Amino acid sequence: MKAAVIGGGLFVLLIIVVLLTVATTQSDTEAFVATTSGSQDIANNGASPSFPAALKSTVASQAASSTVEGENAKNLIPFVLNIWVKDRFELFIAEHAEQAPLAVQIAYVTHSESLHTKDTHDYAVDLFSRFVNYKVALASEDVEINTVQASLKSVQEKLDARYDLRRQFFSHREYEYLFGSDAASDNDALARLAIAQDSTLTREAKKNTIVESLAISSDSEAFKPTVDMHRIQQIKQQYRDNNSRFSAISAEFGDEVAERFNTLWEKQGAWEQKVEDYRAHVKKLQSANLSKQEYSKLIREYETSDFTENEIKRLRVVVNSNN
Repeated sequence: MKAAVIGGGLFVLLIIVVLLTVATTQSDTEAFVATTSGSQDIANNGASPSFPAALKSTVASQAASSTVEGENAKNLIPFVLNIWVKDRFELFIAEHAEQAPLAVQIAYVTHSESLHTKDTHDYAVDLFSRFVNYKVALASEDVEINTVQASLKSVQEKLDARYDLRRQFFSHREYEYLFGSDAASDNDALARLAIAQDSTLTREAKKNTIVESLAISSDSEAFKPTVDMHRIQQIKQQYRDNNSRFSAISAEFGDEVAERFNTLWEKQGAWEQKVEDYRAHVKKLQSANLSKQEYSKLIREYETSDFTENEIKRLRVVVNSNN
C-alpha cells in the first residue's frame, strides 16, 4: 500500500514537472518569437506583438525566402552540349590551374549548381569530370605532334592514338561537339604535311599547293592573311608595272589594300634602283686605275651622299650576299 502511495506520489510529481516544463517551454518560445520578429511592431505600436502576429511574420519571412529561391531558379539555364562547351571547360580548368584534378571537379559541381537547371546539372558535372580525366590521361600519353620533324606515318599514328583516347571518355556525339573542329584541322594539317614531304613536287609547286589547300581548309580563316599575301605576290610576279598591279589587287582586295601595296612597291623599286646605281658606280671605280685608299675614299663619299647610315648597313648586306 505504501508502495502504491509512493508510486502514485511519484506519478503525480512527474505530471506536475512535465506541466511546468511545457509551460516554461511555451513561455520561452513566445518570448523568443516576440523578441526576434516583433521589432517592427514595437516601433509602430510601442508594445510587443502577440504570438499569432509573430507567427504570421515568421511565415511571411519564409514565404519571401522561398520566393527568392524561386527567382534564382528562374535565372538558371539548361546545360546544352555544343561547340563552345570545350572552350568553357578549358577556361574553368585554367582558372583553377593551381588545384588538383579532383579539387577542380568538386569546384565545378558548385559552379554548375549556380548556373544550370537541376535536370541538366548532373550531365554537366559528369561530362566535365570525364573531360578532366581525359586531360589527365592525355598528359601521360605520347601524342604530341611535331609536324616539322615527324614523318607522315608517325603523325598519322599519333592522330589515331589521340582519337582512340578521346573515344575512351566520350560518345561519338560528344566527340563531334568537343573535338570535331580540332580533328578537321588535324586532318588538314596532315594533308599539308603529305604535300611538303612529297619528293615528286618542286619547292615552288609544294608552296603553291599548300597555299591552295589553306584557302579551302576547315581553319582557312586563321590562314587568310597567308593566303592573301601569297595571292598578292602572285599578282606582283604576273604584272611588271605598278598600274597593272594596282588594278588587279584593287579588283580582289579593294582600293585601300591596292594603294598600300602600290606605295610599298614604289619604295622597293626606288631602293632597288639605288642599289643598281651603286653597283654600277662600284664597277666603274674598279675599272679605274685607283689605289686602295682612293677607291675606299670615293666609295665612302658615294655612300654618305646617297644613303643614310641605316641604308648603308642594308646596302652592304645586299651586296655581300650577292658576291
